[in-house]
Amino acid sequence: MRRRLELSPKHAIGAFALACVAASALFMHALETREATAPGLALRVAYPERMRFRDSERLTIDVTRTADAPCRAAALTIDEAYLDSFEERRATPAEATLGRFELGGLAPGEQRRIVLELRGERSWFTSGNVTLSCDGERGAQVPLRTFIFP
Repeated sequence: MRRRLELSPKHAIGAFALACVAASALFMHALETREATAPGLALRVAYPERMRFRDSERLTIDVTRTADAPCRAAALTIDEAYLDSFEERRATPAEATLGRFELGGLAPGEQRRIVLELRGERSWFTSGNVTLSCDGERGAQVPLRTFIFP
């Protein structure tokens, strides 16, 4: 007697749904890199475009002084609207206040790196901007948009 696999329509739909969930793992953990420039400043941000709920991902920000003159007081801010979707954040260097990093002076050609470890706690889209300023004047800005899968 030959065996045959018989699935009811409900079982077939369930098997298809499970296959889709398994295939979605291939598309998780996508990183996006964006760059922006302003007079005398360059900003490069690598951030998670997609991540899973309660997984940790890294947001890396590189700041470069491209002008011949130094910047006396550089600051970087990340919108609170973006950061609110992440319960845990570990930043290197530490934040001065929520989403604000005081970088101090930047010499010509000097580069600084800020790294945040983020753990997604609120499912769905979160978006905001990373803004770099020099001596109180707004400079380069990069938009962020991350989808946190439930």
